[in-house]
Amino acid sequence: MIAGELLESYRNGSHKRNDAFAKLSARQREVLQLLAEGKAAKEVAGILKISARTVEFHKYKMMNVLGITSSAKLVQYAIKHGIVSTS
Repeated sequence: MIAGELLESYRNGSHKRNDAFAKLSARQREVLQLLAEGKAAKEVAGILKISARTVEFHKYKMMNVLGITSSAKLVQYAIKHGIVSTS
């Protein structure tokens, strides 16, 4: 990122979103992508070979890290940040 872009990211607050996203583990990003694609926790668990409870725990931790308060907002976040496309 060049200096001008960095300055702009601080002005509009996007640096905070990027910093928060960077705190997510690779597994959390996988879970987020699958949830945002419309899969249920049980389906995600089967795909990733983990328990549904672990999926819910990852979801809970992501919501805390990102400052998100609902599953719907978590999906919106994923779309906005290109984790999953709308098409």
